[in-house]
Amino acid sequence: MKKLLILGIAALALTACTDTKVPFLSSKSNNTNSSSSSSSTGIFANLKEQLNGREFIIVTEGYNSKTSIGFKGDRVYGFSGINRYFGTYQISGGKFIFGEFGLTTLPGTQEAMTQELKFLDILKNNKSIKLSGDTLTLISTEGIELNFKDPKAAVTQSK
Repeated sequence: MKKLLILGIAALALTACTDTKVPFLSSKSNNTNSSSSSSSTGIFANLKEQLNGREFIIVTEGYNSKTSIGFKGDRVYGFSGINRYFGTYQISGGKFIFGEFGLTTLPGTQEAMTQELKFLDILKNNKSIKLSGDTLTLISTEGIELNFKDPKAAVTQSK
């Protein structure tokens, strides 16, 4: 009963308004590291250019098969299992630095909502990212690896 009450409160917090700011998913996005070398800045700028305009679908087991992450300019968006999320991002020190996420407000089962919150938390707490061809890999600070594929790149390669 306690778990259901806690999940209900979490669901209420997520569904309170359309343009929800989720405090536990916020990161300090004004964090800049002026001591970064220009070569590492160039690598990450290139990565941001490679991500721009692309959307990746998760291939890691245990997640809704439509879970995604997409990039357009400084914006990030996607589907987190039940809801759509959106916000801003930067790449710094080989990882994503996200601003606050906004979420749509659709309800779901307890299991699906728990999985969605876990996914969003892993995004926020990433320690490294890697783009290799049509595969985007994100590793959390806990060592959890999320793998995403760009379905458009796979279609282009097979033609």
